[in-house]
Amino acid sequence: MSDSLTEHHGNDSSHETVSDLVMDQRAALQLLIKQRIGLISRRWTARAARLFKTYGYTSAQRAPLHLLKNAPAGLTQAELAGGLQLSEPTLSRRVARLLADGLVSKHRLQGDGRANLIKLEPAGHQALERSETTAARDRDLLFQGLTDEDLGVTLRVLDTLADRMAGPIETASEGGHTSA
Repeated sequence: MSDSLTEHHGNDSSHETVSDLVMDQRAALQLLIKQRIGLISRRWTARAARLFKTYGYTSAQRAPLHLLKNAPAGLTQAELAGGLQLSEPTLSRRVARLLADGLVSKHRLQGDGRANLIKLEPAGHQALERSETTAARDRDLLFQGLTDEDLGVTLRVLDTLADRMAGPIETASEGGHTSA
């Protein structure tokens, strides 16, 4: 049995192998996954905005609180920006709002007067805990019916894609792969 299929179109015949069909199916699945990741990201962001609106801040403003919760001594603005993968000016605007709301405090870093240390204040910790209860209930609803195995496989795939995206961009060339 051959792995090629023949299609006849008048005098023209083309051969498409089973491996070509498998590759076409793989390419289609890859495209669907890429599209779904973008869609889910946008929907998750919009859902979080609606969910946290009652607390008076956005999911983006909540993200620094999460990092600060695990750093009781505080983080410099540069560390916080790096952890959130944000530019320092963008983070500065978010921190300004959190400062105004009394959720964080800003202190000059001892030994380096140019750096600011951002610390989570008790009000920020309380706000984060209240919103986390709401977020946990929402995640339970979203992940309902999925097994731990489903979640584990999904996380492994997403982690692999995230790691590969953080690396250099490879482009196909006639002689193999080259870095772009």
